[in-house]
Amino acid sequence: MHRPLAAVERFFTGYAFPALAVAVLLLVEIATAALLSVPPSAGAAGAFAEQFRAWCFGAAPQTGATYALAVSSVFVELVGLMAIVVWFWRRPLAEVARERPKTLVPILGAATGVTACLAAALVALIAGTPLPVKPDVFQPQALRISVPAPEVWLVDHEGTKVRLAELKGRVVVLTAVYATCGLACPRILGQAKRVVARLPGVKSRDVVVLGVTLDPARDDVEELARMAEAQGVKAPQFRLLTGPPPAVEAVLDRMDVRRRRDEQTGVIDHANVFLLVDRAGRLAYRFTLDDLQERWMGEALELLVDEPAGAATAMRE
Repeated sequence: MHRPLAAVERFFTGYAFPALAVAVLLLVEIATAALLSVPPSAGAAGAFAEQFRAWCFGAAPQTGATYALAVSSVFVELVGLMAIVVWFWRRPLAEVARERPKTLVPILGAATGVTACLAAALVALIAGTPLPVKPDVFQPQALRISVPAPEVWLVDHEGTKVRLAELKGRVVVLTAVYATCGLACPRILGQAKRVVARLPGVKSRDVVVLGVTLDPARDDVEELARMAEAQGVKAPQFRLLTGPPPAVEAVLDRMDVRRRRDEQTGVIDHANVFLLVDRAGRLAYRFTLDDLQERWMGEALELLVDEPAGAATAMRE
């Protein structure tokens, strides 16, 4: 009855356990280095290696870039574990290496089997689970929507009638601002200007930015013209829109822009939204106001500009 316990004790106090542990850690390190060196273009092996890098080291699937810090830390940990094992079991390891080195051969075979089992489990895990998505990586297909764009039929800051449906064939950025807004609205227009400015000249000409007023009772054509001049935006690419209050409020409702006016100060607390409308006249993306969303918005805008006018229709079908 005590023989199994004695065997277990000999395994952990003698050379067998530390030799097996060091061999497994060494084989894992070699296999990891091999996978990190496989190029993505190497067929099925390259595809698996790319998934492995994404899962274990946070590599971005879109770029294949591996975080050097994550890689180095894993290798340092493996070497550190081997050093700890060798230090604590140095006497039995030194004795078997000096007197009975051939007894280590079966242990190396066992270590190979253990490593193969670990590799098989990893393959099953990666093959059966989607790749992890970095939260700061723009996923165009995951975020893409395709619903009717809100109807807009108003007047811009130059007194020209604007109807969103008549802009079909171009990409439209639809947002909401108002003239006396001193904080968020200049930032909204600033973000819109920057993403449009980053497009190459030919592409940027296919983009129109429509800013619907949140304060139609006060923002007439003249007031919006002063706002456009102050914010450095010009028609026909940037058009600040107004109209009869009921018509404007209906547009804002269709845009799903949450807003609330403080009756004492006149300040309008509002959502900061950008609706991107594709060339087919369908609402494609919805973004908000911050640095990450600005980057995503720029990437989405470039995708929509490069998209043929009939692509969105084809996607729906």
